[in-house]
Amino acid sequence: MKLVTLGVFSAVQLFVGQASAVEFDARAQLVDVTRKHQFQPPGVGDLRGPCPALNALANHGFIPHNGIATIDEIVNASMNVFGLGYDLAHLAAIYGTAMSVSTDLSHMSIGGPAPLGSTPANSSVILLVNPGGLDTTHAAFEHDCSATRIDKYIADNGDASTMSLDLFKDLYYRQQGLPDEQVDYNLAIMNDHRMQRTIDSENQNPNFFISPFAGLMHIGASHGLVWQCFSNHSAKYPEGRLDRETLMSFYGVERSHEFVGEHLIYKPGWEQIPVEWYRRALSDPYTALHTSDDLLAAASQHPDLIDKYSMGGNVNGVNTFTVLEADSLTNGAYKRSELRNDHNLVCLGLIAGLLLSPEYLREYYVDYEHNVWPTLMMRLPPLFTDLNCKGVDSVEPRLLDMYPGYNMSLPHNIWRA
Repeated sequence: MKLVTLGVFSAVQLFVGQASAVEFDARAQLVDVTRKHQFQPPGVGDLRGPCPALNALANHGFIPHNGIATIDEIVNASMNVFGLGYDLAHLAAIYGTAMSVSTDLSHMSIGGPAPLGSTPANSSVILLVNPGGLDTTHAAFEHDCSATRIDKYIADNGDASTMSLDLFKDLYYRQQGLPDEQVDYNLAIMNDHRMQRTIDSENQNPNFFISPFAGLMHIGASHGLVWQCFSNHSAKYPEGRLDRETLMSFYGVERSHEFVGEHLIYKPGWEQIPVEWYRRALSDPYTALHTSDDLLAAASQHPDLIDKYSMGGNVNGVNTFTVLEADSLTNGAYKRSELRNDHNLVCLGLIAGLLLSPEYLREYYVDYEHNVWPTLMMRLPPLFTDLNCKGVDSVEPRLLDMYPGYNMSLPHNIWRA
């Protein structure tokens, strides 16, 4: 397979001139993983899932080790450990909790369904299906063409949560041949990897589907966050550098010395924050504005990420990707030709994600329009006022019906209580 790459010169050009605007503070940025935050691998019954960052937080006790956490616990840990911005930390925790089918709209399993009775009940929250977790949010929150997870409908037993070592190697060996001191899995590398994963999904997954929330924002953000939030920081690299050892640690990958040459092994759920790891500068949290900049840089590097793969899916087997047009989805409020303007990628991703969420919520919760939906609409839009998003009166959800991958993700086609 020929890897999608950006030439070394172009990769340097993409980021040249971005002089560091942050200062490194070793004492403030060191994440202490000793004593109460010493690494402890998951035990029997502990839940781990598709997000390596959440898995690592649980393994170090920054959120409960059993993998069932509250919105506030996830928000605080994401901000304090990884430097995620207030807006994105709340978006991920609040939206993810609702889409994971929470018994109280406060607790979320970071992996599979939590055992019955392990999360509090809320008399105003009545479920139509069994409680879930991040594992059960495919297309509603999680997505195809992940950096290291296989697409759900081509994975063994539909497992899109366990890391694929082969996909990890695809990313890992993008720096093959470089001396360790020069390795950096930066945004240019992650954008190349994202482009390749997208092409592979179109070619291999007949049910490949990219929702507006995923294609316009979440897929790009999740690839970019690998560098933005896993990089180690230092006086030499105040903006961060992600080397081989750090990448392996955050994905639960180790080297085996039982074989000649380099042999990588994966320990599911063993994601670990390295010792002597320094987070993003406290003065530079990773916000939606940063995400907008990164998405535009990715689109400049690989225009098809927006021109073709912003939203849509295969409609009649592999290699039948059909674009979902922004104009049609939003009744003209957003146009494809304007997606690169201002912060429109993030704006439309967020707006469409919220306005399409009832397609899932109505099958998860009784009376969703009076409990879950108002909660999302009250808590999420105010987080993103800095984006100055253009409003959308409504979207056309029936346009998604042409995509088999979308239909397969709907609750009535998966499981009922």
